[in-house]
Amino acid sequence: MGARLKLLTAGKSTHVEGVLVRGGRWRRVELPALFAWIEHPRLGTTLFDTGYSPRFLELTSRFPDRLYGLATPVSVDETASAARQLAALGVEPGDVRRVILSHFHADHVAGVRDFPSATYVYSASALDDVRHRRGLSRLLGGFLPGLLPEDFAERSAPVDWSHGGPLPEEMRPFERGVDLAGDGSVVAIELPGHTVGQLGLFVRTDQEGEFFLTADACWVSRGYQESRMPHPLVRPIFASWQATRETLGRIHELALRRPDLRIVPSHCAEALSRCPTSVR
Repeated sequence: MGARLKLLTAGKSTHVEGVLVRGGRWRRVELPALFAWIEHPRLGTTLFDTGYSPRFLELTSRFPDRLYGLATPVSVDETASAARQLAALGVEPGDVRRVILSHFHADHVAGVRDFPSATYVYSASALDDVRHRRGLSRLLGGFLPGLLPEDFAERSAPVDWSHGGPLPEEMRPFERGVDLAGDGSVVAIELPGHTVGQLGLFVRTDQEGEFFLTADACWVSRGYQESRMPHPLVRPIFASWQATRETLGRIHELALRRPDLRIVPSHCAEALSRCPTSVR
């Protein structure tokens, strides 16, 4: 049994390529904010992240959060939100049963308010790391509390990593994960470094093979392909530079071992273009 997967983008930002990955050119490039729509017999309609929504622009229209918007120029309108795109594909907001959040940066959670029936799945440590931050610390943590609904806690079901198990050989060097679907087709993996508690997903589909959604373990594919870190200029916004390096190294090793595996960082247009048309 496998899942059905569709990769979509909700808004985009622009950044300097040489900051995103060492050795990149010093020019601005567009970064799509990817989210995934997953259909599974047991999990039901599930999202991995939500991308941007116009709510991000509203919250960053005034200080101090305006500094976030200035540092990260974003383009998104109502029609580009995850909810509106899914509705156009026949999935109403109330149909979404789960929203799996890789971490709590705004470009991954800006649309969560739009899904009133969803349960939120995430690493508890990821939320704990940002929820009590204030001032500059909160901005460096990329967290806008107003993006989360008031009943977020009541609808939360954090991943219990203690219930994780060993992964099969084809997922090594990652050793443990949590099987969210119970059949090995949707498996959560810890990807620490960029933030505390960041998680990624292995998704096995019926028709298109296996995908590894790596969130912000690297921003562009060149990062894991050549094991290249971001520029140290952005080090202050990372939870752990060393853990980032170790996670990136594991993804690099996995890519060498599994050329069939489609590895998809959350902001890489190139990775998206390499995926079959049926999933994008």
